[in-house]
Amino acid sequence: MKNINHELARRVAGLRLFCIVICGICLLNLIRWILAPTGEVLLVNQGQMMLNLIYVIVTISFVYFLNDRNYFYISVTTIMLFLIYYFTFELLNDYDRSFANPDKLGIGRALETIPLLPLTFIISGILFLRKSLLFIFIIFFTLMCGLRVYEIIIDERTYFSNDWNTIISDGFAIYTPVFIVWFNVWIIICIICMASVYLIDRLMRDAVRFEKSTAQFGRYFSPAVREKIQETDLEIKEDENNNQMVAVMFTDIDNFTQLSEKMSSQEIIELLSEYQDRMIKPIFKNSGTVDKFIGDSVMATFGTPISQGNDAQNAFDCAREMQIAMRQWAKERKDKSLTEITHRIGIHFGSCVVGNIGNEDRKEYTVIGDVVNVANRVCDVCKELKSEILITENLKNRLNEEINSEEIKDHPIRGRKDKITLYKIQT
Repeated sequence: MKNINHELARRVAGLRLFCIVICGICLLNLIRWILAPTGEVLLVNQGQMMLNLIYVIVTISFVYFLNDRNYFYISVTTIMLFLIYYFTFELLNDYDRSFANPDKLGIGRALETIPLLPLTFIISGILFLRKSLLFIFIIFFTLMCGLRVYEIIIDERTYFSNDWNTIISDGFAIYTPVFIVWFNVWIIICIICMASVYLIDRLMRDAVRFEKSTAQFGRYFSPAVREKIQETDLEIKEDENNNQMVAVMFTDIDNFTQLSEKMSSQEIIELLSEYQDRMIKPIFKNSGTVDKFIGDSVMATFGTPISQGNDAQNAFDCAREMQIAMRQWAKERKDKSLTEITHRIGIHFGSCVVGNIGNEDRKEYTVIGDVVNVANRVCDVCKELKSEILITENLKNRLNEEINSEEIKDHPIRGRKDKITLYKIQT
């Protein structure tokens, strides 16, 4: 199974969207300079058109070639290139102003447009989905805009005015209300952008954790169990173990040792993979949990991490569906002139410890206790009693139906002093 880095995938998507937005901005600037070149110097007009054309091509290339392997390099390159874009844009404007007629310069009115370009980068920076990068954007462009505003304010020709007629007639007049508005707009937008990217980043990390959890538990918990976990907002704590009433099932392939002696390693792996796949389906269908795979055996539990109703009945229904699946598989293998595969099933019901078992180096969510040992031994007894399915009295007493079975009283169980009553299921 391919290991997906969900967080990186979102970073890549964010950077790609950022490049698309910047490409659109550069394209609009290109069209603007083609249709309405406002520079005093022809070289400036040509330079602005070339600058935006280059960046349209660059951003399109980034969108096309960007992937999870080159994300870091393209993200760094993107930041560097757009810092260069900003400096080049301002350099061309400064060069143009140096050749302009001082009487037409109107640097006072320039305060109304100075924040537009940097705010575009800051707002677009949300799409990076990186708090640190957006913070760098805000600090950098705030310093650049502050420097530009300072240069205009200290110019001897500029002055502040609240009179609109003066503002219209004199380009060196700085309209005080507009200056204050732009100052507040800058602060508000920066705060909103930082708050937005913080919220997006938090939501993204929560989504990533959920996806990782789903990907991890999806191998063991059925969709019904996962849905109930979500509905009840159940949290599986690392160091919390509980005593629960659980049905435990063991399956085991008949004569697997002799069978494997005639097969290559690859054939054995393929056989076990197909067997496990066919067993998982009825387990999940009946709200069971795959606890672990042990060689040719499957251990499943019903009632973990939370009960799904009559867990004993679910386990029994699962066993019957497993046998149907095995008969179908045996037929398919017979048609291919392959050795037919059969297996045994043992099920027990009782109280056991459920939780994360192990040390800090390795922990697994599992069940332990006498119930597990008995279920495993019952599965082993199937061979002795020539039975496909054996269940204990504890499980039978909790079924919702009358079943066709043969009672076997006081049967010894290896490793256990007390004998138990078993039921040989007629299938």
